[in-house]
Amino acid sequence: MSKGILLEEYLKGGPETLSDSQLDMQLTGEFLGTPISSLAAAPEDLARSQTGVSQKTEQAIHEVFAQIESAQENAEAVDQAVKTASHGVKVLAPLLNAITRWVDPKSDPAAVEVIMGKVLGRVRRDSLVVAAAYGLSPADTPPWLTSQISGQIMELLVTAIDRNNGLVIESSDTSYLAPMLNLALEANGLANSSYGAPSTPSLQLINALTLASAEVMSEYHVFSYFHENPAEIAQIISDFLFERVIETTLDAMTERFNLNDNERAYFGTSLLRGAGRILADAWSKSASLALDHLKELPKDVRRNAVVSGYPLDTVFLEFEKAYQGLEISSVSAIRSLSPHRETPKKGASHAQRMG
Repeated sequence: MSKGILLEEYLKGGPETLSDSQLDMQLTGEFLGTPISSLAAAPEDLARSQTGVSQKTEQAIHEVFAQIESAQENAEAVDQAVKTASHGVKVLAPLLNAITRWVDPKSDPAAVEVIMGKVLGRVRRDSLVVAAAYGLSPADTPPWLTSQISGQIMELLVTAIDRNNGLVIESSDTSYLAPMLNLALEANGLANSSYGAPSTPSLQLINALTLASAEVMSEYHVFSYFHENPAEIAQIISDFLFERVIETTLDAMTERFNLNDNERAYFGTSLLRGAGRILADAWSKSASLALDHLKELPKDVRRNAVVSGYPLDTVFLEFEKAYQGLEISSVSAIRSLSPHRETPKKGASHAQRMG
C-alpha cells in the first residue's frame, strides 16, 4: 500500500509528519484492491508479449508437474500423458473457473493466459519461500511437501481471485504467507520424511487453521486497517479462529455427538475452511465501511486510528453474522443423518445455543 512511507515519516515525528492532505490520501480507498480484469497487459502490450507469456506459462506448468512425470517415467507413454494431463486439469480447472468469473475467455483469451501465467509464477515463487522456512533447499524438499505447499498456495490464490482480489497476485508482498511461515518454523522435523506427509488428527487441525488464517491474510494484503505488522495480525487471526472454531464450536460438537479424534479432525477441518472464507469475506466487506467511518471522525481521532491501527471489532462482528449460520447448519446436518449420536444437552452451553 502507498501509505507505508507516509506513516513511517509520521512516526519519526520529524518535519515530514502527515499533513491534512496526506492524511486524506490514506483514506481515499484507492488501494482497496486491484480488480482481476486489470491484471492483464494493455492490448498494445499483449501483441508484443504473447509469445513470452506462453513460454512462461508452459515453464511454470512444467515445473509444477515435473515430479509427477518423473515418478511415472517407467510407465507407458500414453499412460504418462493421460495421468499428467488429468492432474493438470484437476489443478488448473478451479483456477480457470475463478479467472473466467471476471474475464471473458472468448473475447479476451490472451488476458486469461496472462493471469494464469502470473498465478502459476506466484505459486512457484511462494512455494520456495515456504519450503525455505522449513530449512530446506529446493533440492532437499521432499516431493510430498512440495506438492502440499504448492497446492495450498494455489487454493489460497484461487479463493482470492473469487473475491476479485488481484493485488495478492500482482504484488511481490508475501505477508499473506505469515501463518504458513509460522507453521514451518514450529514444525521442526516434520518435513524430513521422504515418504509422505505426517498425518495425525491434531496436525490436520493445525494445517486447516494455518490455511484459514492465510486466506484472511490475503485480504490483509489488500487493506491492512492500518495495522503495519503482518506477523502480529496473523497471530490475532489464528488466535481468534482457534478460540471461536476449535475451542467453542468443535469442542461443543465433540461432546454433543461423541466424535472420536479422527471424526473431530475431519469435521474441524471443514469448519475451519468455511470459517476462513467467511472471515476473509468479512475483512474485505468491512474495509469500505471502515474508511467511510474514519472520514467522519475528527481529524485528531482519525490521525490516531491511521497511525495506531483501526479496531478490528467490525470485522469480527461481520464474521459472526454468517458463522452462526454455519454452526447451526452443522448441528442440523449431523442430527439429521445420525440422530442416535446426539447426547442430551447440559445447561446453557454453547452447544445448546447452536440448536
